[in-house]
Amino acid sequence: MEEKIITIALLPYSKAEVLRSMLEAKGISCSLEHVNLIQGAVATGVKVQINAKDVQKAFPILDKLLGKLEKNPIKTENIILIPVDFSSYSLKAAEVAIEICQKLEASLVFYHVISQPDYFTIPYSDVIPFDAGLYNHLKEREGIVQEEFKMFLRKLSEKTGEKIWKSLKIDQIVKMGYPEEDILNYTDAHPPRLIVMGIRGFGQDAIMGSTTAGVIYKANVPVLVLPEDTPDIKLSSVKSIVYATNFDDNDFLSINKLLGLLKPFDTEVTCLHIGVQNDKEWDKAKLKSMSNALKKNYKEAKLNFKIVEGEDVLSALETYIEKNKVDILALTTHKRNMITRIFNPSIAKKMVFHLKTPLFVFHA
Repeated sequence: MEEKIITIALLPYSKAEVLRSMLEAKGISCSLEHVNLIQGAVATGVKVQINAKDVQKAFPILDKLLGKLEKNPIKTENIILIPVDFSSYSLKAAEVAIEICQKLEASLVFYHVISQPDYFTIPYSDVIPFDAGLYNHLKEREGIVQEEFKMFLRKLSEKTGEKIWKSLKIDQIVKMGYPEEDILNYTDAHPPRLIVMGIRGFGQDAIMGSTTAGVIYKANVPVLVLPEDTPDIKLSSVKSIVYATNFDDNDFLSINKLLGLLKPFDTEVTCLHIGVQNDKEWDKAKLKSMSNALKKNYKEAKLNFKIVEGEDVLSALETYIEKNKVDILALTTHKRNMITRIFNPSIAKKMVFHLKTPLFVFHA
């Protein structure tokens, strides 16, 4: 009986070779396809293929390579991660990411996750059946994704221009799994300098996609979120960024990351605190202390520090942004348990609901 072959991932050549060696070390037969196309071709990756019967043994190994089991701290890699679903949101995010990538001399990684079906086995049996219908569905989906990726990259290259496109270092990764979980696992194993993504995915009716919300809450790297009504922007024209601060200890770490990302751009950063009248003097003292510390460490940065009175943080931020023509809002999320998330969403999530302004989110 002829063995059925299935593609478990589409990876850059270097990662595909590592995965093949890991699979073969566990006795899983593996082959690579499209190896001959990797030279100078950014739009094509390498297919990693195995026998369908080995799929359950192979996925834990793939997850280990892409981060699921390895959570040791790793130095940030000079890459920009763009989760894509081929929607207009993804296209807009990719355009912004390319501009950042050029300024930071970073690499781009496009990451697409095909929803993983459930595999069923017979309890207490040595036989692992593989549904032929499921196999055919996966093969069909694989072909569709390949075509969607080609069309997506073609549109992006046309918008970017041939000269810039050819100068970019691009990797694309396609794997089967669960989008939020796999994006976060990848960032654990290969921490990018930044994740750039749209507010929601293709065909979603919710204001914020569940994947985007999960990445905002849990990613340990900065996330740039582009709301639905964000106009087409060029970061070279971004002049004003507001960092909303509540004088948290993590603010200094977040501002450090923010200034590192903005260093190539001629941008002014305002540290803004929304406070109530009763705390005005205390807030002034804390803001002065923050100002002294940051100006000492970042002498060349364009830094301002302001306090705005307001009982409603969300409303006061929106008013300030509209009045002062702020280009990007930056803030830090705080860890919350699940109950608190449901009944008291973070300011970061609320701001994405209300704003047309791009949002830099840093994880506390």
